[in-house]
Amino acid sequence: MAEYQLTATDSIIRTEDGACIPPDPANRDYAEYLQWVEDGGVPDPYVEPPPPEPAPPTPEQQILFDHENRLRAQEGSPPLTLEDFAKKLVPK
Repeated sequence: MAEYQLTATDSIIRTEDGACIPPDPANRDYAEYLQWVEDGGVPDPYVEPPPPEPAPPTPEQQILFDHENRLRAQEGSPPLTLEDFAKKLVPK
């Protein structure tokens, strides 16, 4: 692990203490970072965080989901998964 890590912005993270260093030449920490890079240091790359987990359905959505699948069962159609049902709820 390097002493610094790149971010999605121009700021740099110092891994030692998690400090966020803005790209300001007047900032002493940024000057130290530039010197570190000049001396051959290579910062860790930016790692995009994983996407957030989908929110659980609201009680209203759960009722609609159950109702939809009861109707589908009566029609002889296969039930929807909660994921497929949620996609149908998103307006186009």
